[in-house]
Parts: sequence; C-alpha cells; structure tokens
Amino acid sequence: MKTFAQKVRVRGSSAVLVVTAGLAAASLAIAQPIAHAGDSVGGKVQVVIAGTNDRFDVTDGSLAGKGTFDASGAITDKGIALGYRTVKGDPSSADGALITLRFVTKGKKGTVTYVVKIDTKAGTSRWTIASGAKAYKGLHGKGTESENATYTVSTLRGTVWR
Repeated sequence: MKTFAQKVRVRGSSAVLVVTAGLAAASLAIAQPIAHAGDSVGGKVQVVIAGTNDRFDVTDGSLAGKGTFDASGAITDKGIALGYRTVKGDPSSADGALITLRFVTKGKKGTVTYVVKIDTKAGTSRWTIASGAKAYKGLHGKGTESENATYTVSTLRGTVWR
C-alpha cells in the first residue's frame, strides 16, 4: 500500500505527465527576454535533477532527498542538488493539491534555487528561479517541469536571463 506522499507524487506527477506534451510546445514559445549591456547569461536552459524526490517521505517542506543536477544551454554546470517538498491540500479530492518542490543546486560556478509549483487540479507544473549566488547572482528564469515514470528525475526546461 502506498503512503500518502507516494500517492501525492504519483498523482501530481501523473497530472504533469498528461499535460507535458502541451506544455513542452508552450515552453518552446517562451519569448527570449531582452539582454542588458554586460549580461553573460540569457536563453534557453535545461536542468536535469536526479535523486532528490525519493529518499524521505515528507510533505512539510523538509528535505526529500539529495542527488545531482546537470544544467545545459544558456547555463552549464553540474553538481549536487537538494530537494525539499511541501504539499498543501489533498490530491485525491476534487480541489486537488499544490505541491511545491524546492531544488537547491550547488555547482562549480555557484548555487541556484529553483521552485517548482505543481497544481494537481489544473495539471500544471511550472518553475521559477528563487535565487542565485556567485556566477548566478541576479539570475532569473521560468519554464516547465516534467518527471520520469518513477518520479526520480525532474527535468526543468525554460529560459533564463539577467
């Protein structure tokens, strides 16, 4: 029998997988932000985060797992990733739930914190950049998130800019 958090991950991720095809097309249409003089970062990015959603069965914002990340495109870096999970609401209810995943990625060039909001009722999964340090200070970004079939790998696709 699955635990509540496993059901949340399955239901929330299943909803995401259903709309991934449509969201992937929409993410390709995200406009490139205007670059400012002296900017060195801007454009499309893909961040693959593995192993952060399957270690601890939490729903209160605490650590869900530690894994790795690999960023390519407008930013390139790789290193460790920490995943934190919050669940508000009941994904089995008609009102659904809001799942928040916070990924803190620490690479050779700096740290980026991504926040993913999964709305199980609407079937959407979107990310933004909450903060950056070192080479990523002042970095902004947004896009869509998808997961593999076992919910152990999250892929963030979108656009970053300064």
